[in-house]
Amino acid sequence: MHVLKQRTQLGDPLRGRRRCRAGRRASCRWGGLIGVAGLALAGSLGDVCEAGAQSVELRRGRQGLAWADDAVARVLARGEYRVLTRDTVLGPGVVVVGDVVVVGATLRIEGRIEGDLIGVESDLFARPGGEIEGIVVVLGGGFYGSSLAKLGSAVLDASRYGYKVEEPEAGRYVIIGPGARSVLKLPGLYGFQFPSYDRVNALTVAWGIEVEGGQPGWIPEAAGRIRYRSVRRDVDGDLELRWPFGRHAVCVRGGLTVRSNDRWINGDIENSLYSLVAALDTRNYYEAGFAEAALHLGHGTHPRWSHDLVVGWERARSLEDQDDLFSIFTVRGGFQPNRAVSEADIASLAVITEVQASARDRLSLDLRLSLEAAERDVAGDLSFTLLAAAVRGVISTVGDQSLVLQGSGQVAGSSGAPPQRWRALGGWGTLPTLVPGERWGDSAWWLAATYRLPLPWGLGALGRVVPWLEYAAGNAWPGDGMRPSVVHNVGVGVWLGPVGAALFSDPGDDFETFLALGFDPRRWPGPGR
Repeated sequence: MHVLKQRTQLGDPLRGRRRCRAGRRASCRWGGLIGVAGLALAGSLGDVCEAGAQSVELRRGRQGLAWADDAVARVLARGEYRVLTRDTVLGPGVVVVGDVVVVGATLRIEGRIEGDLIGVESDLFARPGGEIEGIVVVLGGGFYGSSLAKLGSAVLDASRYGYKVEEPEAGRYVIIGPGARSVLKLPGLYGFQFPSYDRVNALTVAWGIEVEGGQPGWIPEAAGRIRYRSVRRDVDGDLELRWPFGRHAVCVRGGLTVRSNDRWINGDIENSLYSLVAALDTRNYYEAGFAEAALHLGHGTHPRWSHDLVVGWERARSLEDQDDLFSIFTVRGGFQPNRAVSEADIASLAVITEVQASARDRLSLDLRLSLEAAERDVAGDLSFTLLAAAVRGVISTVGDQSLVLQGSGQVAGSSGAPPQRWRALGGWGTLPTLVPGERWGDSAWWLAATYRLPLPWGLGALGRVVPWLEYAAGNAWPGDGMRPSVVHNVGVGVWLGPVGAALFSDPGDDFETFLALGFDPRRWPGPGR
């Protein structure tokens, strides 16, 4: 373990060498005591001398985190960085002037780094009193902070992306981004994805193949899927081609599939379990042949934001209800009817903006805005405009407790929007006192505030026990119809790993109480979202 105990200047790599030589000359000229002092100084600055002979390169890959790649590239371009390859402690009072790149080592910070900190396959510890003025980027390994340490910005964590580091020759390190080489992949289990279950298709089995990675260029990445819909005995599929260029990308996709405008309520796994176990499906479905071309532009680091411009064509067809679908239990009358859509061609232009922001570990915010416009005088059979928004914020309060604020909604223009663009409310995930899909329309909104109080203990692999309180409200209605009264829900529940139970009440005129069970695989093993 190497311990630094003095101020270290990294702006001029040769400066350390000159000071080392000066120390050695002093030992020769002045002898004994001064010589010992000079050798001690040379030893304490040994890493600075070594840093001048070391270099780091970045080889980007298509599957890397572009924001992390850009942050690392800026550090390497400045050239004022120090490379640490052995376990090191920056002691209290130590000031490192410049950037630090840690390669395959552990760094404990009790002093101050006046620059950015990059960790590659390394563990970084910010101890009480430690301070990092710049950005912290983690490419493999981990960052372990302290509430008593100071960070200049939130940590840019790319530890799960699969960055590697190689040393082709002594003192030269190359960071290899994921996807730097083209790879043929069979996602899931030999290409088979987790099956889904719903009220119009019953069991859906999907198989896919992907070509990922390679150096940025004109050869695209590709992903293809085929699906078998059991109860309809039908096969469909789609193909996507993607050309990523750093943070930006061009995509072309098309095919035949089953779509839903209600996927925001629950994920595929949760919705399948609710359908199979309790005959509760929170989505409406329609079949769509489609073709799209999209341009994705990514910007910023803190906050991170992006724009998508999508030109698309869609031909919709209603899907009929299926009789006698299997479910283990039947709750609240079983599966509700699947709504019909307008069987027409839609040619539209959509603009989507997403923002991700965080303030260290105390606050995070995700925002999504979209505007879709279709004009039949240009192409297609329908004309409409649709503005939609979704937001999610997490505020850390006391200890591990947090307040989660969520919202989603949309509003159509004066001519309304076709049913394939309507949204539903009801069931676990929105307003549990309503039957799934009970409220439905092209005008819709939903808000929820959840306070989580994790307990200090859990049940092994299931994770921690997380009691919570929630207030939610929402409404949905056709733009050309009568607006119903707002629905309010108050709930108290508990998460045990991915399994949740809650008691919800509607304090309105028709007081209703409903005991709900939920499942969220993102919470395993821990408090999750």
